[in-house]
Order: sequence, then structure tokens, then C-alpha cells
Amino acid sequence: MKKYATIITILTLFNFLNLQFCFSKEIKTTKTEKGLEDSKPKNIIIMIADGMGIGSITAYYYLNTNASISKFKNIALMTTHAEGALVTDSAASGTAIATGFKTKNGYISKLPDGSNLETIMEIGKKKGKATGIVVTSSITHATPAAFYSHVSSRGNENEIAYFITNQTIDVFFGGGISFLTTTYIPKTSYQEESNQITNNSVNLLEIMKYFNYKIITNYDEFYSYNPLNYEKVISVLEPVHLPSAISGNRKVSLKEMTEKALNILSKNPNGFLLMIEGSQIDWEAHGNNAKGLLAEIDDFDKAVETVLNFAQKRNDTLVIVTSDHETGGVSVIGGVIGKHSVIRFSSKDHTAIMVPVFSFGPYSEKFRGIIDNTFIGKTVIEILSQN
Repeated sequence: MKKYATIITILTLFNFLNLQFCFSKEIKTTKTEKGLEDSKPKNIIIMIADGMGIGSITAYYYLNTNASISKFKNIALMTTHAEGALVTDSAASGTAIATGFKTKNGYISKLPDGSNLETIMEIGKKKGKATGIVVTSSITHATPAAFYSHVSSRGNENEIAYFITNQTIDVFFGGGISFLTTTYIPKTSYQEESNQITNNSVNLLEIMKYFNYKIITNYDEFYSYNPLNYEKVISVLEPVHLPSAISGNRKVSLKEMTEKALNILSKNPNGFLLMIEGSQIDWEAHGNNAKGLLAEIDDFDKAVETVLNFAQKRNDTLVIVTSDHETGGVSVIGGVIGKHSVIRFSSKDHTAIMVPVFSFGPYSEKFRGIIDNTFIGKTVIEILSQN
């Protein structure tokens, strides 16, 4: 059975590459891509479809041949292994993308020896860039955490939450109210005069008001929020994660959060860095839920459309769309597309299958061929170092 599963995976990869060849022939070169690939981007947007591999994309494309993901000219395949492990978790892979370095599974922007790794958000902040994170999980989950925190265990989300006070990230959209309102830390870690510490429990959202962040914790206020000028904002709309897309209870889409984040961040004259994650693609793949998987990819793809529309109107924005790893060992077999019966799962866990990288805008030509996940972090750091 393993032999046949391997053959199916190889055939899926071959078919995907052939499909992408067809896509690329149909894409018209825009003014953004004519002679501008080598110019330095002012804005960098990294979109991570957590757990989405080639099999998942193939299945989604058959359901939606106009998928936004199919409109990219520059395409690569990416290895995702962690330090000392062929199969990565989101902490190690997120760290590789956020810092350009490998680390062990479970580590968040730390080397195995415990030393901290500087993230692209921290570097960008020093360069005067605005920074943002938009996710459908808690903002303290492994992937977003890799861009602003430094802990040796992804499971310690209270410790991760504490790092928002470093003000590395200007705009947070997602879930995680519970981690931000009852974080337990030593009293000495905060100024006593803030009056937000009781029995070692601290309300980080109240503290962030002292740093001039606007705090939004309900959907009505989120929808009505439309600042005329650039400002810092934390909008966490659920106790932990947003409801799943397939449930019908997700009150705000990734596209809607992305639109609002772009509106805010683009008001910064020095440009911005933005990480957007379709967090729950991974969870549906873990559960071998084909309908849920495709619903989450659809939610993500609509956010990709928003980002592409934003970038195509400019000549200064690099867009990178990828995944941190593959989940579920997804294969595409015979079946009925409309009934979602084309997908077969060979695992309920992460795999080491390479994931795609789609890129657009200045510097996008660098993301071709087979690359490693550290290449994204290293390339973004190279761009930022040119200031």
C-alpha cells in the first residue's frame, strides 16, 4: 500500500506542475512585473495556508478553476523539514519562514540552544515598517507566534501572549481573547502603577491601551472600524479560535480581515510587513474532513484575491503565498468533484511532502525552482537590509 501511495503522490505532483504550466501561459504580464522584479519592494505580504499541500490545491482547483492561487506567474516547490526531523510542526516551520533559520519542533523563534532568533517583523519594525498579523486562529498560536515571540514551547500560549507588549506587531486580527485577558506572569514584569495586575494575573489588552492600541473585541465594532489615519489596533474576536468555515458560524472571513488590515497598514508611508494565515486548513486535514478542508482553502483563496488586487494596482508590493507544511497526505483520485469525493487522506498528521510557493511583484522571480522554507526568511531579511 505504501508503494501505491507514493506513486499516487508523485503522479499528483506531476499533474500539478503540468497544470501550473498551463496557468502560466494564460497569465498576462502586468505593469507590476515588467522590469520591476529586481526593484526593492516597499511592502511584503506573506500568506501561509497552514497544512495546504499540492494534493489539497489540486482538489480545490478542480472545484474552482478560477482560483486566485492559479493566477501567479512565479511558482516554486519548498522543503519544510525541521532541525533534526524530516516532518516539521508549525512552530519550527513558522520560525524558518519568520527568521531564515531551522529549529526543533515546538520551538518558537529560538535556536535549539535556547538563543533567540530575530524575526522579520522585528527587523522591519526597526526599519520603520508597519507590521501586521491576520489569522483565523488565536494570535498566540504557533504560526503567528513565530513572527513576534521567542519561547521554547509552542504550548505556552500565556508566555507567548506576553510578547505583544514588545509592540513588534502594530495590527493583530484573529482570536485569543482568553490568552490576552488572563495571562499569568510575575508582578515584577510590569509596572505596578498600571493597576492591571491582581494575583499575578494581568489583562494584556488593558495594558496595550497604555501603548495607544485600539482594542476591539466584538464583531459590530470590527465591522464599523475604518480609521482615516494609520493607527495600532488589536482586534481579537473569539475566546480562542474563530469558528470553522464549514460550520457556517464564522462571522468574519479571512478576506474581510485582510481588507481591513491592508487599509490600515498601507497608510504608513514607510511601507509594511503583513503575515496572513489560513490557520484551520491544517485542522480539517488532521481530521480528514474533505469538505472542511476545501471550505478553509476557499476562505484563504478569497483573501489571496484581495491581496493580489491590492498588489496589482501598485509596483511596490511583494506577495508570497505558501504553506508551512503539508497535512493529511492528501491524494486526488477518481470521484465526483461536486460531492468532494476526489480526496483521499493517507495520514492524520503532518507529512514531509514539499509545498508550493506562489509569488508576485518585485523580487518575485527569486522564488522559482526548489527552495527551502528558510529561503523566505533570508530573502525578506535581505530586502530589509537594503534600507
